[in-house]
Amino acid sequence: MRLPAEVPDADLPAAMLAQIVESKLVDADAAARLQQLLARLGRDLPGMVAAGERVPLHWFRTMYPGLDADRAAWLGHAAGEQTRLTSFAALSLPLVSAGSVGEVLRLLEFMPLISSSVTARFLARADDVVVMIQARSGDPVLDRFPVHYCAAAIQRLLAILVAGTPSLEVHIAWPQPACFADHPDLRAGRLHFDAPFHHLVVPNATMAEVCRFSDPVAYQGALAGLIAQRQAAASDETVGRLKALLDGPDHRVGIDEAARALHLSVSTLKRRLAEAGTSFRALRDDALQQRALLLLAEPSATLASVGAALGYGDLANFAHAFKRWTGQSPGAFRRRRARPAAASLPPGL
Repeated sequence: MRLPAEVPDADLPAAMLAQIVESKLVDADAAARLQQLLARLGRDLPGMVAAGERVPLHWFRTMYPGLDADRAAWLGHAAGEQTRLTSFAALSLPLVSAGSVGEVLRLLEFMPLISSSVTARFLARADDVVVMIQARSGDPVLDRFPVHYCAAAIQRLLAILVAGTPSLEVHIAWPQPACFADHPDLRAGRLHFDAPFHHLVVPNATMAEVCRFSDPVAYQGALAGLIAQRQAAASDETVGRLKALLDGPDHRVGIDEAARALHLSVSTLKRRLAEAGTSFRALRDDALQQRALLLLAEPSATLASVGAALGYGDLANFAHAFKRWTGQSPGAFRRRRARPAAASLPPGL
């Protein structure tokens, strides 16, 4: 599968980095390198946290000069398992006041307001909801950190907000790091590796579970604030507005229709996209690819129906496009998706 487009300044909340440092997951040498970096920049982490700032994800490269994929995965997962509600900046209040697991998970749609490292998409199926997590830094090693952090943090947050342990599964596309061999979630069948893409599977019964600190008034107020922030951030960003259009029900629009929907001429739309280093076809292909992955995650959907939902009247054309996006046919993708579930069951089951 192709790597996501590079985001040079992929970041995360300063509060999240401060939480990681305070939790003692960062060793003394790495903490010293971070302090040296902050000193060179004339910054201090507490001040950045107080101001609600973000820190670049690539700072972990400075903290760990020899950072490899396994260490990045372990650090992200371990940090997520110790996350705090205050680590999520603007999302903290709606997280605390959410009325159900479904309301908690829907807040993932607003992740770009606090971090450009990951994005989330949702697919409602008959018995569950698939939450697809996509890494955004373009660095296959650094990407491990936000993906593992996000997956582990969701489980941690739900354990705090909901009585008991909510039922859900985490599927990670990368191979299993050796340090996860004895992880309790792996042995319990809640954590799987070698998946076709990063995603969570949340049963409908779990989505409906009630949160213990539910405050509908506070939640709706905080949610309205998040929606306003998202609209303000995207109002002058042609790429962001086009992505929102292509992620919605009008995902099959052509460039003429998209330009009209954005109140732009076709030439202006092309020029602004070129200035941003992309094109209409690239953005539409990315949106179609992500939608295809989500639809193919539904076992009852036929390849033909998935292709038709994406606007391909002919299965061969859909298969050709899918192979161009991912390097494999839709059928091969389906077969690969079916294998890891059996392979990742605890020994003896």
